[in-house]
Amino acid sequence: MKSFVFLLALAVYMDANATDHLVSSIEEANKLLNTAKPNDKVLLKDGVYPNAAISFSNNNISFVAEHLGKVYFEGNSTLGFAGERNVIEGFVWQNGGKELGSRAVIEFRNKKQDADHSTIRNCSIDGYNTADLNTDNKWVSVYGQYNTVTACLFKSKFNRGATLVVWLDGKTEAHHTISYNYFFNRQNGPDADNGLESMRIGTSETSFTPSNCVVAFNRFEQCDGEIEIISNKSWNNSYLHNTFVNNDGGLTLRHGNNCLVDGNFFDGADKAKSYGVRFIGEGHVAINNYFYHLNGSLSQSFRAPVTVVNGLVNTPLNGYYQVRRAVIADNVFVNCITPDIRIGAFSKRDGMTVAPDTVTIKNNLLFDDAGRVGEVYEELTAPFHLISKNNKAVGGFLKADQKGFDLSNGKGSKRDGFDWIKDGKGNIIASIESKAALTDNAGVGANWVDPYIANEAGKRKYSILSAKEVGPVWMR
Repeated sequence: MKSFVFLLALAVYMDANATDHLVSSIEEANKLLNTAKPNDKVLLKDGVYPNAAISFSNNNISFVAEHLGKVYFEGNSTLGFAGERNVIEGFVWQNGGKELGSRAVIEFRNKKQDADHSTIRNCSIDGYNTADLNTDNKWVSVYGQYNTVTACLFKSKFNRGATLVVWLDGKTEAHHTISYNYFFNRQNGPDADNGLESMRIGTSETSFTPSNCVVAFNRFEQCDGEIEIISNKSWNNSYLHNTFVNNDGGLTLRHGNNCLVDGNFFDGADKAKSYGVRFIGEGHVAINNYFYHLNGSLSQSFRAPVTVVNGLVNTPLNGYYQVRRAVIADNVFVNCITPDIRIGAFSKRDGMTVAPDTVTIKNNLLFDDAGRVGEVYEELTAPFHLISKNNKAVGGFLKADQKGFDLSNGKGSKRDGFDWIKDGKGNIIASIESKAALTDNAGVGANWVDPYIANEAGKRKYSILSAKEVGPVWMR
């Protein structure tokens, strides 16, 4: 008790001795950011700052716009910072980026020193593209441990390079939280096949690192950069209650094992290449997700609402590891082009013949009231040890010949938006309230989730976030 009272008194003392510094130039800002004392706040005066290069290493300080959303960085402005428990808030990057080359706009790093336990919030990067759209640069590069990117807008990235990347060193658990951000209008300016994700966590080289990152309550809209809106390339990440709307892409568990995809909402808006989740690797679980009007099944074998991919014989790190112990449970599929679940998908790559092993598909509802036709389940390669049970297919033109799928014609069934679905007898067969618990899958997902996020995720089966619920507070 005495130690608690001492720490509380120390915190009060430090806060009382903190200073707010209002500066009007980048030179002043850099000087103070590097010399400010713990709990000091450096406020940059409202205005436009072209070609601002902000670089500092310090601890427990805040760098904030005088008024949120009223400080604009233009030209080729960048921000790199290091240290512990720093906060960056309220800035806008716009009208620039042409000569950035491979430099990131924001880096949680300065002179090879990482930032830890630090936060970027209520910031915006809008249309900050390189002149040559084939140039690969990132907008946000996250290094270190226990950092947070929250309530930011990332809009209209067209050039190569993922919008946000978590960088791993191959040995350190990252524990970052990426939440309540708005990823909007990610496009493929160079018309390239790869490297245009909205988010990537890890690389193939570090894909056997337990990352323990949490990606929660973000909205991804019109993200058409490439097939992978999110590219998971590490272990033990949690993707919780994100909203995907009107995208030609989906969430791909590309490398790494033991990731959790729980409570996400995927609305393809009938876009031709829209899909949900693609499984590669071991121990992944998709539960409580809602898949709606996803049309990618017809265009490519990797783009079914849920796709489980074949492994590659003697795969290199950047290849395709065999899927093992995959769980697809308690999800809702509504008006998607069939099949809703595709097992054993493969490309034309030689040796992509290693069938999935131990796939559990249970308690899913596959519903149609839009006249879709076809089998809800498809095997391009038969898996070893398929466990299929208690799956319900409801629709006048659907087919469900696989054992473990029960089919009804849907006569008399009703759907109330995204809140609930009833069968012909009036029984609720799916509801936003009917969240299934994660059982028998110990060690899946991140080993720590911010208590606020965990509480919000526990309130309902899935979340549907509007544009007004994400991004900077000053834009809502």
